[in-house]
Amino acid sequence: MDRNKALDKIKKCLRLAASANPHEAAAAMRQAQALMKEHGIGQADVDMSDVEESAAVAGSKQTPAKWEAQLANTVSKAYACKVLFAAGIGRWNFVGEIAEVASYTMTVLLRQVRQARRDFTLTKLKRCKHSTKVKRGDIFCEAWVSAVYDQVMTFANAKLSPAVELYLAHHYPDLVKQVPRDRNATARTGVRAITDAMHGVLAASDVRLNHGMTSASSQPLALGAL
Repeated sequence: MDRNKALDKIKKCLRLAASANPHEAAAAMRQAQALMKEHGIGQADVDMSDVEESAAVAGSKQTPAKWEAQLANTVSKAYACKVLFAAGIGRWNFVGEIAEVASYTMTVLLRQVRQARRDFTLTKLKRCKHSTKVKRGDIFCEAWVSAVYDQVMTFANAKLSPAVELYLAHHYPDLVKQVPRDRNATARTGVRAITDAMHGVLAASDVRLNHGMTSASSQPLALGAL
């Protein structure tokens, strides 16, 4: 029996150990303890066994934009995950019991906000130089992300489990805080910024999320602009 099969067997035994039948519960606990000893599996390993990692491609390989980091954090909260940015690779790593759902949601929302940004740039910023388009596009995206926050958070039905924190401490003991890039740190006020933000809010009003995934074996979330 390999380690993964042993873990599955141990978890089944531990569930049976909660049986109302004292003899059945005791037998299941003895079997679980024997398997844990045989395979060198501790309680921490059992606790972490349901935690998974799933990635979504980021827009930058080194430092993500502020709005993109805000979106990643929103999605991670909604699905009771932690999110890590893999610098040098350029991806968002979601860690949790339903990390696959979180990464899927992030991927779809990123696709939507980037398309909305392209439409905004082409229609409203045609005469602007590239650097101006980038900065104003960031303001647009930040407003878009803020506007979809309530939509995403309607799926926030669980708190971060201790198993996720345990997993991070075990697999990522040397985490370094990532500071996102804010290209409007010194210029975020004025009528123009307010107008750009309003366009972002309006663009996000068409976003609809339908919770179509409750487990790894279910169909994925259905998201789309309606």
